[in-house]
Amino acid sequence: QKLGFSLRVRPFGSIANGFARHGADIDATCSRFDKDDKGDDPSPDPQELLDRVVALMRDSADFTINDQIRGARIPLLKLRYKGTIDVDLSFQNVVPLKNTQLLRSYVSFGFKVRDVGVLVKLWAEAAGVLGATKGYLSAYSFTLMVVYFLQVDPAIRLPVL
Repeated sequence: QKLGFSLRVRPFGSIANGFARHGADIDATCSRFDKDDKGDDPSPDPQELLDRVVALMRDSADFTINDQIRGARIPLLKLRYKGTIDVDLSFQNVVPLKNTQLLRSYVSFGFKVRDVGVLVKLWAEAAGVLGATKGYLSAYSFTLMVVYFLQVDPAIRLPVL
């Protein structure tokens, strides 16, 4: 109401696809929602959405703004909800939603998929080789490698979706 238009906030990443570990942050994307088209409106500038949401968050008792990353291809607002949960809110970033759906489908085949994925991410973190911002593979990349391994392993043969 305060923005003058409707927004849709949807989670993606490990918290939404089933590969999250205890204490994981929440990745979400915020996009303008066009009620007439029943879909996301790609026209608003992501920086404009960030500015409007920052103005709302400053008045919020539940959210604290930790950082604003404006120079990235996809602007990001780093928040903390009620002092306990980290939230990375991106803007007009709908591509990861399909990736999340794909990985969630693989998790639905059984907990072993999730368990192996989390185990590999824990190993990569302990070995110091996790994190695209550090020049290493992202958690998403490690998860895709796990899915591929489970697809080609003759004893498992996870379906290719």
